[in-house]
Amino acid sequence: MIGVALLGATGSIGASTLAVLRQHRDKFRLVAVASRADWQGLLPIITEFEPDICALEDADAATSLRGALSRHHTHIRIETGSDAVTAVAGLSAAQVVVAGISGFAGLPSTWAAVAAGKQVLLANKEALVASGTLLLAEARRAGARLLPIDSEHNAVYQCANGVNCNASRVRAITLTASGGPFRNRPLDTFHAITPDEACKHPTWSMGRKISVDSATLMNKGLEVIEAALLFNRPASDIHVLIHPTSTVHAMVEYVDGSILAHLGPADMQVPISHALAEAASALGETLERLPLNLPSLSLAALGGLQFFDVDMQRFPALQLAYDALNAGQGACLALNAANEVAVAAFLSGAARYTDIVPTVEKILTSADASAPTSMDDVFARDADVRRAARALLPERELA
Repeated sequence: MIGVALLGATGSIGASTLAVLRQHRDKFRLVAVASRADWQGLLPIITEFEPDICALEDADAATSLRGALSRHHTHIRIETGSDAVTAVAGLSAAQVVVAGISGFAGLPSTWAAVAAGKQVLLANKEALVASGTLLLAEARRAGARLLPIDSEHNAVYQCANGVNCNASRVRAITLTASGGPFRNRPLDTFHAITPDEACKHPTWSMGRKISVDSATLMNKGLEVIEAALLFNRPASDIHVLIHPTSTVHAMVEYVDGSILAHLGPADMQVPISHALAEAASALGETLERLPLNLPSLSLAALGGLQFFDVDMQRFPALQLAYDALNAGQGACLALNAANEVAVAAFLSGAARYTDIVPTVEKILTSADASAPTSMDDVFARDADVRRAARALLPERELA
């Protein structure tokens, strides 16, 4: 039985991971869960899966969870604080860690899982974007394995049979993007876009921050950076196409001109189950694929596959990501930090949708593009960028 620690258990990645584990209780056991503050969301998970440890960053939430669980006489250990979440990532009973805490906030626990030499199912692209080669170097040092569960990167991994995408065999990588909810919306109305509109993704069910990033295509920009790092390819070899149905998740073009494409339903259970099987195989289990209770994809019902070039006027965030990748690791860190601040301001009503990209662009003009030399350097630079980005976003009357 393989032990699994689930970081970000109450989010969308957590829900999909639990759906897979539910179908394969004979192979995997959920030994630990972590969340920032959603103790109500953890209750049914604890009741169903009976993990040994639960980590909550928020102390009040942990107190509420203890009170709720006392009525059920459960023996689960509840730990509190950010250090507790990091500790869960290195838990000896967990051979596999699902890094599902979104944003830069997930970096400490992702780093801890890597440093502990775990099989790390990486959903947190921001951790890799911000820390870059430092995280990859730590994985090599500790003997950890990073298995991407972003649908696009997992698709590349499958088409390339691993992370070996060197130029002797692979010519290019193409990631697809649905285009989000505003692919056809008139540009002159973008100033009036509301958070609820931006969070209505046409094909995926995701959290609010990543939904906004998908609307601006910043999420695809972060994925371009992640792909460059994971598969060791320059920005010029990584392409993006708009593909509205999200049926083809990625394509790998080989040096002989052939292209392998990964098709599948728009359900995160698919990449998660593949990565779990890969992790299990590395741990001595003979697993290639995990069956899933999902409807088969019908290409006949779909009727066709459409692809379009990205309109950079409509989606300037994608070009900023390419610019940052070409500039250097420090610029990638700044891109992510400024974007998180700008998106949070938009979701809170303190900024307009049309403030997001200009804020990030202004930050990049003065960002230190050199590679951070340590994790302390990463955190210090991130904090500096966030302060600068907030200064560019004065609260305004949006009514």
